[in-house]
Amino acid sequence: MATPAEDRPITVVKVGGSLFDWPALSERLQAFLRSDDVRPDRVVLIAGGGPFADAVRALDVVHGLGERSCHRLALRAMDVSAASLSYLIADAVVVDNLPQIADAWRTARQPILAPRRYLEEIDESGDDPLPLSWQTTSDSIAARIAERLGARRLILLKSSAVVAGDRVEAARLGLVDSVFPHAARRITEVEYVAFRQPHRVSALLA
Repeated sequence: MATPAEDRPITVVKVGGSLFDWPALSERLQAFLRSDDVRPDRVVLIAGGGPFADAVRALDVVHGLGERSCHRLALRAMDVSAASLSYLIADAVVVDNLPQIADAWRTARQPILAPRRYLEEIDESGDDPLPLSWQTTSDSIAARIAERLGARRLILLKSSAVVAGDRVEAARLGLVDSVFPHAARRITEVEYVAFRQPHRVSALLA
């Protein structure tokens, strides 16, 4: 008997911003979402800031905007990335809250979370907010959201093929940010996928 949709595990898939200049991204990502790697889980996509976050960094270098201001601008950049990614995936819909995620699953659409509104609501609750600095990248933001969604698994799709054995080593190697080991501490399964190279998957242990 098939598992009811509402009882299926949640998997958060973070699409690295470094993949946005890859012409094969749309085809590869749609194939990945159809594959046994994630089905039949309920999948939420989160897009890294990519070139949009890089533009914020460039402004900060020139104008010294400050880390807190840049963090909030980078969240808006991730919202733009989410909208951009939605054009690359069939049946995708951009959402910014939990009811919209559930609605997307019920209607067999693929939710892509624009995280700014949801993350700001989490941080305003005072429950272990993420640092408002450049140390906190979209990896830690994805981990934070995955933890709040009760996700079983977080999959990081990346360009780099460097392999790490655990989350602390991954942070030391610069594969994820320094906040990530703490942000992902409650997530059971974290996988690092060198997405430009098929089958390069590494489990990042806690």
